[in-house]
Amino acid sequence: MKKTTLYTLLLFVFNFLSSQNDERASSLLEEVTNKIDTAVSYSIDFTYTLQNEIENINQESNGFIVIENDNYLLDFMGIKQLCDSKKIYSIVSENEEIIISDIKENQNSESIKPSKLLNFYREGYLILWDKIENYKSSKLQFVKLIPSKSNSDIDYLLLGIDTKTKNIQKIVEIGKNKTKTVLTINSIIYNPEIDKNLFIFNENDYPNYYIESL
Repeated sequence: MKKTTLYTLLLFVFNFLSSQNDERASSLLEEVTNKIDTAVSYSIDFTYTLQNEIENINQESNGFIVIENDNYLLDFMGIKQLCDSKKIYSIVSENEEIIISDIKENQNSESIKPSKLLNFYREGYLILWDKIENYKSSKLQFVKLIPSKSNSDIDYLLLGIDTKTKNIQKIVEIGKNKTKTVLTINSIIYNPEIDKNLFIFNENDYPNYYIESL
């Protein structure tokens, strides 16, 4: 009886400890957070890689995004996406087509929203210390994020943080379907000069486009 009680207690302690955030990882993310919170806006040049060995998929695309609060302008894979914090305008120049959707329609998605690119990790994850890699003249310390929701399609994420600049340089997502996506931040500018009309959609700029509102 005593052995059973002791075993149960040890199991409880182990499960409790394993469910706690790693202090080193939490402290590093706090430094990243403090830097992000002092900025009002960002412009980011990035490379996006999609890999799935089972499906024999290996794709790489470059993109650019400007973010200010919940507003953003994303240029990626031939699509220009504009968000004014209320609606999302997806502009496909090749097809001369524009799709307008309410931002609320995307709130239940597990995907990382562009406007949350640098701060999505703040809730909903178990935070653990992970590997370190050489990166240019610095090093990347990776922090592992495990979703707290058991029904998540994401197995885990890795945030690669430059130990010198405290910038997030890589976001790696491993899906339960074994798909791996990597977002590499090639450059980031904090508080860039932004045109006041950058996030405003003007239908007159697209006279021959087919426009659909969802």
